[in-house]
Amino acid sequence: MQRTLILIFTCLISACSLNHLPLFSVSPPTFNKNPLLTTNSQHYLNWDRALTASVLLTKDYPFSRHMDAYIALYHPDILQLYQDDAALLALKKIKLRRSWISNNAQQRNQALLLQTNVSLGAYDNQRQAFPIQSLKLGNEQQTYQYQFTKKLSINSSFPESFYLYISNMNQLKQLKLAPDLARLLTINNIQQGHMNSLPVDIEVRINQIAGTQGQGLGAIMTRVIFYSDENREVPLRIDSFSVTDIANVSQ
Repeated sequence: MQRTLILIFTCLISACSLNHLPLFSVSPPTFNKNPLLTTNSQHYLNWDRALTASVLLTKDYPFSRHMDAYIALYHPDILQLYQDDAALLALKKIKLRRSWISNNAQQRNQALLLQTNVSLGAYDNQRQAFPIQSLKLGNEQQTYQYQFTKKLSINSSFPESFYLYISNMNQLKQLKLAPDLARLLTINNIQQGHMNSLPVDIEVRINQIAGTQGQGLGAIMTRVIFYSDENREVPLRIDSFSVTDIANVSQ
């Protein structure tokens, strides 16, 4: 199911006046911010959130086995502070383990975002849409599309990289816009120097894991947020995708 979010423009450009003015004499169109559509930057997918997703999808995750890696990565001061007191360090590990489990549980079923760009083709007046010619992915691989890597200590039990594959990426085919809005977007892109490129956020839900360390992550694309500006402050359109044919793994 798709739905178009019509934005309110601060300036109206009539079709007649636009036809008689040189293209670059028109001031850049201004799109109003809609606070209901803004995204939360803290939910962008990175190595740390990939680790959390992997932990949540692993049945009976061995937290105790990975406590040294967890403390070395996120609480190195604890190791230094209690390095000469094994008993106090053991008690601190118990508290940190409980905190780690609790923090992970709070992020269950959380939607995560990927930042990327799409390349648009010429506007199709009949379909009232820009075809999406290409999508800039983190990695052009058959088995995964994004790789998240973190430099870890040599003895860490965590995987250095997580690999993400989005199963329904082929559903992203077009950006549907009304002709007037498409015209304004074209002018805006030309004047910003990126005629065929548009920033987008892809919302995904990770629902599968693979690999001996849970480093392979399978996800479904649930929404795509198209932006009118490079700073990703003004959403232009949000498309939702049906994933009923993709089975979720029970947690």
